[in-house]
Amino acid sequence: MKKLLILIPLAILLCFTLSCQDKEAMAEFEEMKAQAEVEAQNKELVRQIYEAIDEKDFDKLQELSASDAVCHIPGVPEEVPYEAVTQVIQSFYKAFPDSTHVIQDMIAEGDKVAVRFIQDGTHSDEYEGIPPTGNKIKLEGIHLHRIIEGKITETWLVEDNLGMMMQLGMELKPKKAEK
Repeated sequence: MKKLLILIPLAILLCFTLSCQDKEAMAEFEEMKAQAEVEAQNKELVRQIYEAIDEKDFDKLQELSASDAVCHIPGVPEEVPYEAVTQVIQSFYKAFPDSTHVIQDMIAEGDKVAVRFIQDGTHSDEYEGIPPTGNKIKLEGIHLHRIIEGKITETWLVEDNLGMMMQLGMELKPKKAEK
């Protein structure tokens, strides 16, 4: 009888412990599920950004971006406001009016979405002082976007602009040494 009195509390304790573990596991599962949903929403937002750009819907681009959103561009020491980036994109699409993005990969983790893409287009108007060549270009790039509260807040750009310029007929030559 004494053994039974000892076993009953142990059994109750074991059931309680297992029940708590199930609740902890369920809470962890629900948290992971919620994070996956946020990451899926973030990926959809980023997809909409590229669609808006390709459709030249720059109002939608601004709508999907935070008012204080910035870009980080290699070789540019300061953050560039999205408004200025939008102007650069508009001038690019003036020169390459048929330009479109083909997303190759998109990966989301936390508040960031990475996109690897190829942008195709035909050089139909002046670009960066280069008269229209009619050349078709393939610009490869990777962008990393930060999304907070359903808006793009930061973007880091890595693009093969040198490769694009070479496709437009530009040549890379070494600088002459100063005497």
